[in-house]
Amino acid sequence: MAKALVILNPSASAAVRESVLRALERHLPAAGIEYALHEPRRGDLFGEIVRARVREGFEMVIAAGGDGTVSAVVDGLVGSGIPLGIIPTGTTNLVARELNIPLTPPEAAALIAARPRLRKIDAMRIGPRVYVLIAGIGISASVAGGTTRRNKRIFGPVAYLGAALLKMFEFRARRIEVTVDGVIHKHRAVEVAIANCGILAKMLFPAGPDIHVDDGFLDIWTLDTRTLLDYPRYLFRILARRPGHPRAHFVRAERSITVRSAVPLPVQADGDVIGTTPIEIEVLRGAVGVFVPEKPAVEPGLQLAREIFLAKYFSGLAWKAPRSQSIIGL
Repeated sequence: MAKALVILNPSASAAVRESVLRALERHLPAAGIEYALHEPRRGDLFGEIVRARVREGFEMVIAAGGDGTVSAVVDGLVGSGIPLGIIPTGTTNLVARELNIPLTPPEAAALIAARPRLRKIDAMRIGPRVYVLIAGIGISASVAGGTTRRNKRIFGPVAYLGAALLKMFEFRARRIEVTVDGVIHKHRAVEVAIANCGILAKMLFPAGPDIHVDDGFLDIWTLDTRTLLDYPRYLFRILARRPGHPRAHFVRAERSITVRSAVPLPVQADGDVIGTTPIEIEVLRGAVGVFVPEKPAVEPGLQLAREIFLAKYFSGLAWKAPRSQSIIGL
C-alpha cells in the first residue's frame, strides 16, 4: 500500500475535522493508500514537521486546510520529489481554485485516491521559507500587520476594510528599487506585488499579463504614484472595471527578485507579515507536484476574483465566500 501523511489544520472546527476524517476513511484505504494523521499544535512550523516526517517513507503528503496550510506544507515538500494532495477547508482556497481541485472534502479525497495526474506548480523562496501565492511590499503588508485580533473578532472583514482605507491616505510613496534577474527597475511606489496566483493577479491588474501557477515565472506589479489620490483612483478604476492604471508597471522574473527601499517597508507573504525590506526572492520553477483533475483548470471569473481580492489581498484573511461557492470551514 502507498503511505500518505495528512497534515490537518489545527484551527479547523470540529465539524470540518470530522468531515475530513470521514472523507479520508471512505476513499483512501479503498484505493490502497494507508495514511497517518498529523494534527500540529497552534504555533508549530508545518514545514519543519513535513521535512522531518517524510523521512519515514511517505509517498505523498495531503494538506487539509486553507491556503496558509497548503503554503506551509509546500515549504516542507520542496526538493523532496514527494507529491501533494489538497483537501481545501479554508475560506478562499485560492490554490485549490487555481488548480480546479474540488472544494469539498469528499470530492477532494476522491481525487487524491484516483491520482489522475500531477501538475507541477511554481513557488517563491523568501529567506528560509517557501510561499506559493503572493508577496506584497507596502500598503498590503501594512494592512495585514496593522489590524488587531480584537478588531478582527468583533468587526470581521470591516476591520480590514477600515484599515485599508486609512492606509491609502497615510502610506506615502517611497523610492523602491526592484532588481529582476539582474536588471534594476527604479520606482516611487506605494505597492510592489510578486504574484504566482492567477486569481489574485486578475484583480490586481485585470488588463495585465496572464499569470499561472505553473508557468515557470513570478510576475512583479508595481504601482507608482505622484499624488495622494493616485492609489484610491487606482482602486476605483478596478471596481469600476475601467482600463488599467497608467502608472502600473509589470515585469516577469525567471530566476530572482530583490526589493530595496530608501526606508524599511513591511513585507507580507501569503497573508503573513514576514519582515521588512530589503528582501530577496528566488523563483522555484516546478517546485511541487500536486494531484489535480484531468480536466484543465478554468480561468476564474472576474467577479469572483474581485470579491477575493478585496478581502484577501487588501482586507486580510476574513473573506466570506459568495453563496454560489461551495466552501467548508473558516
